[in-house]
Amino acid sequence: MTTVKHDIGRVLVVVIDREHARFFDVEAGDAPAVELPGLHSPAMRGGKFHSDRQGGPGWGEREYHGRIREEERRHVAAVVDRLVRLDQEREADGFLVAGPGPSASALMHALPPAIAERVIGTTHLNPTELTPAVVARAARTARATHEPVVEREILAEVQKGLGRGRATNGVHETLHALAQDQVGTLLVRPDVRGSGFRCAISGRLVLSDAECVAEGEAMPVADLVGAAMQDAREHGAAVIEIHDAEVAKQIEGLAALLRFSQGGGT
Repeated sequence: MTTVKHDIGRVLVVVIDREHARFFDVEAGDAPAVELPGLHSPAMRGGKFHSDRQGGPGWGEREYHGRIREEERRHVAAVVDRLVRLDQEREADGFLVAGPGPSASALMHALPPAIAERVIGTTHLNPTELTPAVVARAARTARATHEPVVEREILAEVQKGLGRGRATNGVHETLHALAQDQVGTLLVRPDVRGSGFRCAISGRLVLSDAECVAEGEAMPVADLVGAAMQDAREHGAAVIEIHDAEVAKQIEGLAALLRFSQGGGT
């Protein structure tokens, strides 16, 4: 089952060109961008390749371009190393990669999977001509663009999992899976709220008091969805509120991606 990151709080932004890389930390909401120490990899100095013409025609040019490619490779590797260390220090939810020309593309191809899977977008920014305010706007735009796409991916996972016993869609089925500690990701429509009950002995949440027979007193719960979200988090599940209107229409109050199939398999 695909793991999808939805709630994007902290975003680390890297803006790269052939010689420079600037890094910014942008927290959730309207928080300003905080610039972090950058990198500068000076380009090769001197003439282009004329002084290297010691062999046949074109030999010096090949040598020159080979050195340029090696400098670019080392620069990108240094940026990747810095991103990995920043992620360890700051635990980013997402990454935004920006830069002019081919620099951002080269960095994207070099990112390790643990970072590449959290990239929420790419954009064109010049590291020598930008401000933290511009970076913060770019990060907010990337978040807003990214979340509906991820919600559609999550819905596709639910729809695929329903036929395999790896997902639920509906309050009753989802509460049952939650009581069995099957829920890996709980999906919630924020516009759906209602009351229910918690069985005193088993502790499980139910829609009607009749479901608590042999499980103790049925204790009223005013906000059943909120209680389900709390239970899910306490059991280590991710909780995602679905905001995209088209996706939310297909969630019947609560849905879930399961840790293991309802048939008991993994």
